[in-house]
Amino acid sequence: MQSDENTKINRLLSTHHALDENDFSDPFVKETIRSFTAIQDIQQKNGELGSHRYIISNCQSALNVAEVLALANLSWQNSELAPSQEADAIPLDIVPLFETIDDLAHCGDIMRQLYTNTYYAAHLASRGQTQQIMLGFSDGTKDGGYLRANWSIYRAKEALTRVSRELGITVIFFDGRGGPPGRGGGNNASYYAAHGQDIENQGIQVTIQGQTVSSTYGTVAAATFNIERLLSAGLENHLDGSHSRDLSQEDRLLLDELADKAYEAYLKLKNHRDFVPYLEKMTPMKWYGDSNIASRPTKRSGDGGMKFEDLRAIPFVGAWAQMKQNVPGYYGLGSALEAFLKIRGNEMRLLYQNSLFFRTLLENSMQSLSKSNFEVTRYISEHPQFAEFWHMLYDEYELTLKSLKKISGERDLLTENVASKNSISLREDIVLPLITIQQFGLQKLQVENLSPEAHEMYRNLVLRAMFGIINAARNAA
Repeated sequence: MQSDENTKINRLLSTHHALDENDFSDPFVKETIRSFTAIQDIQQKNGELGSHRYIISNCQSALNVAEVLALANLSWQNSELAPSQEADAIPLDIVPLFETIDDLAHCGDIMRQLYTNTYYAAHLASRGQTQQIMLGFSDGTKDGGYLRANWSIYRAKEALTRVSRELGITVIFFDGRGGPPGRGGGNNASYYAAHGQDIENQGIQVTIQGQTVSSTYGTVAAATFNIERLLSAGLENHLDGSHSRDLSQEDRLLLDELADKAYEAYLKLKNHRDFVPYLEKMTPMKWYGDSNIASRPTKRSGDGGMKFEDLRAIPFVGAWAQMKQNVPGYYGLGSALEAFLKIRGNEMRLLYQNSLFFRTLLENSMQSLSKSNFEVTRYISEHPQFAEFWHMLYDEYELTLKSLKKISGERDLLTENVASKNSISLREDIVLPLITIQQFGLQKLQVENLSPEAHEMYRNLVLRAMFGIINAARNAA
């Protein structure tokens, strides 16, 4: 009940006493309290901008946000940086990260509940009436597939903009952009230029993974070029009336239906009995935790076997990329497009021509397909356990390839983006020998009764190949 939740929020945000980690025995509780103390120390030594965001991963409710603000308030009680001992004085931006399809659908209501809460409204007033919000490209795609996730994020941004404008709040979207399209990568400039007037764009904030940072912003010339592109993308909504990017009601209904169809196809794959076993046994996913490049463990729970809900997005997407299957960048899209091509093909072709959002969405998926190579894993097509599952992946890949060519009118993928097409082709030639070596190692690790020495040798082979593939492909996932 929301009334019960509001009562909890009010009690949390009106409580005043000093929080001391020494009052608790649980190591996790101590570490959590210590993290707020660390923020205070950083701000004291470097100023507020040194550490002013607290991001709530997998945020699912207004209470989740209130809990963090309350912890900050209670931890700040003994700090010299807390001038008034009130939650509204805490120099910290609480940033909810909405990730699952369900959370993306309800995030507008969650933020309305917070905006209209007396205590949280006071906190926002002290932060200049500005709210930063993250939306989960990686976990959204893992949860709902490529098309469903991206359309859900677009609709979520519209809903969050609407409620924020209504209540006098400036919302700033803090996006994870970088790496493959399955994790929010692709053409950033086109992505932001495709935002219509109903999505706030007074600021563009992005967090980009390491390999993409170095390739995109690693030199002065590259950084200048790409920052200028982002700035131009934000300005186009206001200055260039020639873009037909605002979606009509008919367009929205078509995208809703396409997203539903794609989600239906993705769920069949996601719920397949071999989905997690395939990732665990046939891909290098389990070794991402040993690579020190995935920023977090392979799965959330520390013990037991793999479960889908526990899989971390970076190694999840990365495993598909290492296998040259790139499932998060297309799966479900082909099924949806093919189903509607038969009855509404002309509508989809017009949408592709006239909507920068839809065109960018499909072109980013083309990048994922261009980086796929099912020949390197064709041996799995005869595997006693995983042959059927491999064919599901391959069939959807072929279907998506064919459907995208029909809609775009192109004989090959990315013919309108020659620079990207050539860049991918060059890097794929570099990656192929490493992929072959890695697949050899993965096959050897399937052998029963492998000696510990041989297991370690092939494991290191897989891991070393992983490093090279990541650097050559310019993204960790």
